[in-house]
Amino acid sequence: MAISGLQVIAIGLQNESTGSDSLYTAFTKTKDNFSTLFTNASPYNTFTPNTGIGISSNSTSGTVTITNTGVTSIIAGTGIAIDSSNGAVTITNTGGNGNGAGVTSVGVTSSTLSVSGSPIVSAGNITLNLPTFANLAGSYTYPTMTVDTYGRVTAISNANSVGTVTSIGVTPGTGIQVTGSPITTSGNINIVNTGVTRINAGTGISVSSSNGNVTVSTTVTGGTVTSVGVSSSTLTVTGSPITSAGTVTVELPSNVAITGQLLLNSSEDLAASGAANLAVTASYFTTTAAETATLAAGTAGQIKTFMMVGDGGDMVITVTNAGWKSSGTGTMTFDTIGDACTLQYIASKWFCIGNNGVVFA
Repeated sequence: MAISGLQVIAIGLQNESTGSDSLYTAFTKTKDNFSTLFTNASPYNTFTPNTGIGISSNSTSGTVTITNTGVTSIIAGTGIAIDSSNGAVTITNTGGNGNGAGVTSVGVTSSTLSVSGSPIVSAGNITLNLPTFANLAGSYTYPTMTVDTYGRVTAISNANSVGTVTSIGVTPGTGIQVTGSPITTSGNINIVNTGVTRINAGTGISVSSSNGNVTVSTTVTGGTVTSVGVSSSTLTVTGSPITSAGTVTVELPSNVAITGQLLLNSSEDLAASGAANLAVTASYFTTTAAETATLAAGTAGQIKTFMMVGDGGDMVITVTNAGWKSSGTGTMTFDTIGDACTLQYIASKWFCIGNNGVVFA
């Protein structure tokens, strides 16, 4: 940039001297030199650094050095993409579905459940199972049990007394509906699951089964999870949700309450010469003459009830594997309206655990 204020020298006539430029030529050169100087000179003699800029000068060489003390280059790290290393740079997050880093670790702990596969740091399954108790499995005719505060049977043995129950009732908890409870003589308690009845796999989820012991797994990879939470209407949950890393604790409540009624409402009208249906709990009948029926062998722990609701003649039921016989079959005779009994199949035999007027032979 030229400097303002140029002084112009007026050149007059020639006045030469031997071996030198004429005065005219000298002044002309001087004029040209000043013109060149003014044309190329800069009006700026002070350089002030700003953020990210450093200034240094060398008076000997007349050099001013300007240095970038800020960002000189941008390098893309994990989960980041850039369109250029300098200039106008666009930085894009390629991880966490565009919402930042996802959960990096998920764990489950429990003082009452068996936990395996925890924690998960990338992908996998956490398995929760009820603990097992040694020497408790088996069949019990008249059990006496010890139950801890979590509702688990910790000790069990056979007792001697039978037939002391006068009323059976069921109180449902969350997710259970009960009707027909309590039962004081005979009847059915109906229990309906009003909670989860089936698990279907949605987007990004796979399940090992739709019911029973179900393993739920995620099929989506790439760190798209941003929050993991656990909720339950029947279990105690703490540490939920997890938004980066942590542990969700799931515990059984100290007490499990069941409200309402427990109904076993499967029944049949047993026909003359018929075979009692083992798929239903109760078989009732009205006789119009002397009639007979049969009861086949059951399965371990199965309970079966019989009752006469109308008396037109005796009903004799032949029972396979009768518990009141040393071996083979036995009979039950119903001769009066209201006669009823309850049987349970234990140790490969039908045993009577409740009776009202039925004659066993």
